[in-house]
Amino acid sequence: MMGFVTEIPKKQKVDPITGSDVADLLSSKIIVAGASISDVAFMTTMLEISGFTDITTAHNGEKVMDRLRTGIHNDICDVDLVVLDTNLSDMTARDLRLVMDQFDEWRLIPIISLTQESQWDHAQALTDLGHGVTSLLYHPLTAESFPPSVMTALAVKKERDQTYQRQLQLEDEVANLKVMEARLQFSVDHDELTGLSNRRRLEQAIELSLIQARNFNTNSVLLYIDLDRFKVLNDSEGHAAGDALLVQVANSLRGFFAAQDTLVRIGSDEFSVLIDNINTQQAIEKAEQVRSMLDGYSFEHMGNHYHLSASIGVKLIDADKELIATDILTHANQACYTAQERGRNRIHLYSPQDNEMHTLRHSVQWAPRIRSALKNENFLLEFQPIHAVETNEISHYECLIRMKGEDKTIYYPNEFIPVAEAMGLVQQIDLWVVNHVFDLMGSMPAHISFTINLSGNIFLDHQLFPLVERKLAQTGVDPDRIVFEITETAAISNFEQTKDKVNQLRSLGFRFALDDFGSGFNSYSYLKHFPVDILKIDGGFITDLENDEVDQLLVKSMIDIAHSLGKKTVAEYVEKQSTMDLLKRLGIDYIQGFLVGKPKKQLLDH
Repeated sequence: MMGFVTEIPKKQKVDPITGSDVADLLSSKIIVAGASISDVAFMTTMLEISGFTDITTAHNGEKVMDRLRTGIHNDICDVDLVVLDTNLSDMTARDLRLVMDQFDEWRLIPIISLTQESQWDHAQALTDLGHGVTSLLYHPLTAESFPPSVMTALAVKKERDQTYQRQLQLEDEVANLKVMEARLQFSVDHDELTGLSNRRRLEQAIELSLIQARNFNTNSVLLYIDLDRFKVLNDSEGHAAGDALLVQVANSLRGFFAAQDTLVRIGSDEFSVLIDNINTQQAIEKAEQVRSMLDGYSFEHMGNHYHLSASIGVKLIDADKELIATDILTHANQACYTAQERGRNRIHLYSPQDNEMHTLRHSVQWAPRIRSALKNENFLLEFQPIHAVETNEISHYECLIRMKGEDKTIYYPNEFIPVAEAMGLVQQIDLWVVNHVFDLMGSMPAHISFTINLSGNIFLDHQLFPLVERKLAQTGVDPDRIVFEITETAAISNFEQTKDKVNQLRSLGFRFALDDFGSGFNSYSYLKHFPVDILKIDGGFITDLENDEVDQLLVKSMIDIAHSLGKKTVAEYVEKQSTMDLLKRLGIDYIQGFLVGKPKKQLLDH
């Protein structure tokens, strides 16, 4: 037989009443009201005998209301119970309840209604209880019934208070949760610092613009705005100053663009704005207005003034190609990158033919190859001889780095060194070369010397000097057999730091050569103060030396000045005997180039 199954709720645990609870109830404030003075006195006496300590009496409805009003403090009424006799001519329990229910301060106060009737009146009981009367008592009252009823009513009041307080707490919690939910919902689509929309919101807006472009043949544009050299301010003044600037810029952009434009903060110092229904010329003009506005922006912090500018990439959105939102955003970012590479503080319209992006992609492809080569020992050295004019023999060899690809292809420095410099990997390559050249020299005859090329950044690396000291001690190589070579451009870029490191290494007995000498405008000025032993004249002066009288004069002056400072000279890129003969007449010390010998993997004369 099937029937309804009723789930019986589990019995809730109720803590037993303690002595402190009873004491708390006995100290409750009670109003006893009745027209009969003797009846009120009798009830008061019974309560006092039972231990109740705070009893107030009233003999009419006006006094009852006065007691209730004076009991309100800080929106809370301290009255806990009203005992109301029906012999009050101007107030019934129903009248009192109707008034009390209109005010939060009185709504929870229970009422005990006393009636003179000794017979049960079902209709009256329903009426009174229906109007919030906690209990009904009949005269004559007894000590066995009245005080326990009062205690029960007070317990009900206490429970009501607790329930009400919990309700208020729950309402506060719900309100707080709603606030938190609203904040969370806002943060999903907005940047916390500036209050602008974020990338998620932008991608949604771009998708909508793409749909409009494909279906209604409309045009939109995405501007990608990157603050130039923001990192300088952020690093020098701190993140608080940087945040303050970003907020100010966001407010300026908010005031510049229309409400229907989608303005977002993409990243640290990057903003973007999507503008619908705009053509190419209007987009470029709009971008130029933004650039001009930011170019005139000045930011002051702690007495320091910072001039602001921005690079802006422009990407048009039309119906020509099947692109998605991330493609549009990527193209705008690439256009911004191109603007930065071309000098910053400018705008650039995206084009797939931008050379800067080809260079960047090249770097991205080469970086993991370089890391793999370092990890798997896929670098190798080739050696090009340097001919001493005076002795007419090979004096030393320049060590040239090569990289072996996974398919055994050999790559030359011009293919991977620029990437290594841009990606911060060139110092690791320098250390690899130094380490391997020292090991190689341990097995070489004592008359063979080497030139090791170093990047400018290696002189800022704290690992170089300890490595050289350690390898010198391990191999016992004569330091006079090693010439470290650095380009003039690299030496000038970090002049003081490079000069200090060079002096440290020269104190160990190593020699130094300055490569590409003459390529800089301040070559002679730096030569006077830079501690090198050999000058390698830039190959651009050598390749057409026989036919260019200006090059001959410049090379002659470099050789003479170098000799006057006690330095030797090397000419690179010498491929013809006639060029070598001319250099001999000019007084060159060393010759290097294909005429003397091409780079080889093995040294044949040791």
